[in-house]
Amino acid sequence: MSQFFVSPTRLSSLVVIAAAALLSACGPSAEQVAREEAMKKLEQAAKEMEAAGKRMESGAAKGGQDLGAAVGDMMKALGGVAGAASGAAGAASYEPIDFRKLKEALPQELDGFEKGESSGEKNNAFGISVSEAKQSFRTADGSKSVRFEVTDPGSLAGPFALANMWMNIEVDKETGDGYEKTSTVGGRKLHEKWSKSGQHGSIQMVVGNRFMVDVDAHGFEMEQVKALLSKLDVAMLERMKADGKKS
Repeated sequence: MSQFFVSPTRLSSLVVIAAAALLSACGPSAEQVAREEAMKKLEQAAKEMEAAGKRMESGAAKGGQDLGAAVGDMMKALGGVAGAASGAAGAASYEPIDFRKLKEALPQELDGFEKGESSGEKNNAFGISVSEAKQSFRTADGSKSVRFEVTDPGSLAGPFALANMWMNIEVDKETGDGYEKTSTVGGRKLHEKWSKSGQHGSIQMVVGNRFMVDVDAHGFEMEQVKALLSKLDVAMLERMKADGKKS
């Protein structure tokens, strides 16, 4: 499925973020009613996509059993997302940035690390266009690895002001193995997770109310993972935040 579209889990996360932002948006009464209705549809679509994604994984593990039906369910869920997006009153839309351009915002070298897989893709299904670029690095002995990723959710970007999710929702959880929380760095809200046992840290950040930036690292302390954000050209993404806006 990943060759056809951005992974169900990732797209589902974008939908949830969109729904949260949609709820927090202000406007005239009629517009707010439309937004709330679109939010309900987005939340339902996210649940359906998550369920379909699990069925697809299960079907693939069983050698393709019931895989066709699961793919069909995913297509229906994507259609629901497209319908909800188009139903948002006054929503603007964006043509995703070419993934080759997004790659320019990713680091091309990292001191002490070997350059790994570099990939990018742009997909369109049921009126939803998404573009993403990835770059990975690892040490020669394999003890440390990091993946940088930038996603432009295109038609899910402008209408829902993605950053609003973490600007309006606070997360602060701790366990014996790590934590999950929202924080603010350089005026931008972050979502971060850390596992001590695996020395696995991840950070997500929304840039320009449009681009989703991910850093996922193994073998690092969390402060080091945070420092890796500076390796991305965030200023470049800020400059492109209005590119491709549809009239």
